[in-house]
Amino acid sequence: MLSEEKERQVNAVIDIVKAEYQKTKRSMRRNLIWAFPAITLALAFILTLGMTNSYAESVWNWWYTLLLPGMLAIVCHLTVAQEKKTHYYHLTTLPISKKKLMTGKIIWLGCAILLANSIVFAGASLGGLLLTTRVPLRGAAIAVLLLTVTQLWEIPVFLFFSERFGMIAELLLSLFVTVGGTIIAPSKIWYLFVSAIPMRILCPYLHILPNGLPAEAGEPLLNQSVVVPGICLSVLWFALTNVLFLKWFEKREVQV
Repeated sequence: MLSEEKERQVNAVIDIVKAEYQKTKRSMRRNLIWAFPAITLALAFILTLGMTNSYAESVWNWWYTLLLPGMLAIVCHLTVAQEKKTHYYHLTTLPISKKKLMTGKIIWLGCAILLANSIVFAGASLGGLLLTTRVPLRGAAIAVLLLTVTQLWEIPVFLFFSERFGMIAELLLSLFVTVGGTIIAPSKIWYLFVSAIPMRILCPYLHILPNGLPAEAGEPLLNQSVVVPGICLSVLWFALTNVLFLKWFEKREVQV
């Protein structure tokens, strides 16, 4: 069982997550979590109109190679911008440590990724049933969890870049890691580039190559042996970036 002190710390973080959720009501941040998946679904419909076995494939490919990282970058920036707008009120007036405050935000952003991925799953699956697809339903459901876990490392990185350098630098970073991941994912060194990991380990479940083409039977990228190592590497990257970011944020001086 948790000690009373640990329990208080856990409850404090949970309260921060709840407060973060309340602060997003009627805000652009919450709207984007629905808007980006909707844009992805609409874009795939337009691009695959009249084609067979292409809709869900297009949805997923556009989502994890471009629109999900873009959504996360913008939402992270708006999260930081909201705190700056209030001159970090919670850090300067309430007995809440910087580390706990930011941990709560990171947890909320992780939940936002899961929700957005779930919306994409629902839309792609329904659209695939109506418009034909070769994406396995069970594989797509697993992809929701895999994609959520393997994208978590981007949260502390994007928060840091937004806080330290601003939105333009953050979006450029998002574009760089996305393009780099797409190029490196099919290669033998995919594990060296963290943004290539989700694109590589989703292949066996979605039957889609990183370039968006369908993966045919016998394709080497359908090998599931990369999945567990990919998950482990992503978790390690998240742990490392999270610890470094929280230590940096805890030591920095808040500008009031």
